Amino acid sequence: MKPLNDTTAILWDTTGSIKVNLSCKAYDLTSLPCGSLVVLEGYLNEQYVCVESIKVVHKPRREELACIDKVLRDPLEYALKYHIFARSPEITRTVKTYSFIVKYMRSFLDEAGFLELPTVIIGHTSDPGLRGALKVSVTLYGGSFELQSSLIMYKQLYASIFDRIYYVARNIRLEPEENALTGRHLVEFTQVDVECADSSNEDLMKLGEKVLYSAIRRLMNEHQELLDSKHIERLEREIVKPPYPRLTYEEAVKEAWALGIDVKYGQELSFEAESAIPRKYGTPVWVEGFPSESRGFYLIEDPEKPGYNVDYNLLLPGH
Repeated sequence: MKPLNDTTAILWDTTGSIKVNLSCKAYDLTSLPCGSLVVLEGYLNEQYVCVESIKVVHKPRREELACIDKVLRDPLEYALKYHIFARSPEITRTVKTYSFIVKYMRSFLDEAGFLELPTVIIGHTSDPGLRGALKVSVTLYGGSFELQSSLIMYKQLYASIFDRIYYVARNIRLEPEENALTGRHLVEFTQVDVECADSSNEDLMKLGEKVLYSAIRRLMNEHQELLDSKHIERLEREIVKPPYPRLTYEEAVKEAWALGIDVKYGQELSFEAESAIPRKYGTPVWVEGFPSESRGFYLIEDPEKPGYNVDYNLLLPGH
């Protein structure tokens, strides 16, 4: 709560904030510092809130740190002051959206017969293919270990034991400073990592499409209050029912060139190309068969196309 004077205040909860006129006051609101946590009892009509009693749960120790209106975009400042922004409606909507998306993906994979495994945090080694990011090393038991940047090593191992497995993994990557504000790079992030030992390319691509589509549809059907009209309209337009368009690596490079994007043939697609291609199609787009030299050693070379892998990326619009 943010008292403005003795008759008005700004109240906020996880759904947002509202400026209200107060009446029937049983407490001097001007004595409360901004950011106070309160429980109000009374009733509401079209013109004012009649406050019959107020229970003060908590007063901030430092008012100037407890009542910041806008969430900071600077990653370092945000991390240092996260405890202040956690109550922000923008943050609470984001946290809820994350929670429901992970829940829906888990539900889909569980019903499809996949086994969820506990996330590995520290291991002997981690994914070497980080596209410019670095890994975090720690010393443990006299040896060097890494915080996991990806569980690809573990998921391939355990798929050979259990066949159909997945992780909801928290990963750490030390991104270059210039990636801080791209909107697509996080130092700490969640990755739903899926692996099958005995499934075809076609099976897994269809699975990926269905997991994405079902999670987004459930969120929109069950929790539209978390999305504004602009996001709802965009999701309705872009995350359509699969199947999604498929491009070979060669076709994707030509698409990038046609869009005026400089991509060196034989290397990973640039971030600019990965954003522009699905934006052109207006839907998610698969890119298949990357050159072996552009990818990690853990991918399988296509026996029918030497020098190219059996692999695929699903590129999403708006990223």
